[in-house]
Amino acid sequence: MLVKTNDGSFTLKNQKYNECYHSSEGAVTESLYKHVFPAFDVAKKFNYYGGEIKILDICFGLGFNTFLSILNRPKDIKLQIFSPELDEDLIRSLKNFPYPKEFETIKHIIYEVSDNLKYEDSYVKIEVSIIDAREYIKSIEKVDIVYQDAFSLKVNPELWTFEYFKDIDSILNPKGVLTSYSVATPFRCALYKLGYNLYTHPYENIRKGTIASKAILDFEKVDFEEKLKRIDCRVLRDEK
Repeated sequence: MLVKTNDGSFTLKNQKYNECYHSSEGAVTESLYKHVFPAFDVAKKFNYYGGEIKILDICFGLGFNTFLSILNRPKDIKLQIFSPELDEDLIRSLKNFPYPKEFETIKHIIYEVSDNLKYEDSYVKIEVSIIDAREYIKSIEKVDIVYQDAFSLKVNPELWTFEYFKDIDSILNPKGVLTSYSVATPFRCALYKLGYNLYTHPYENIRKGTIASKAILDFEKVDFEEKLKRIDCRVLRDEK
């Protein structure tokens, strides 16, 4: 079901999970301010990791995180974007999705991904794999950015467990960054227990998200130590 969001962009409601791919704040707004902008700020801080940024986009969905990363790609920096996705029919349908006008310049990329699940030129490489995300992350090498954008832990808990983030930790560059729309305590507890510093974005007029890195960043730090005086740091666990 097509849903118009507050910034004028459209998203879809997933029938299996009974959730939209984006919040009512807007597909473009959420992708830019909770993922792309803070992640690229970190990449800039560390000199764009030597001229190439490797991104793990969990999960591909409508592709806003990937496509907006391309539209905001720093000059002369190559992007490699890897993304698992279970819904192949969704990917095949993306060439007919009503993206915002600013996506017109990358229409050829959207078509190529929709048809072939991949795209590559001198500065952009995209690979979408129709596979379970938990299996996928065990097969890829180090990445610099993780867009943790799965459906919520209430409906998709397997992509929010401590064991899942332990696997993410094993492939994330020590100076890398994980971004998410979520501020859920079990999610933040998992990252905290894995040694991550927790931050939130500085942007106004949009709900807070989470920025996590083992490096020291310039964002507003979440005082999780103070919170732990009031709550028990419980994480989600894989079912045995």
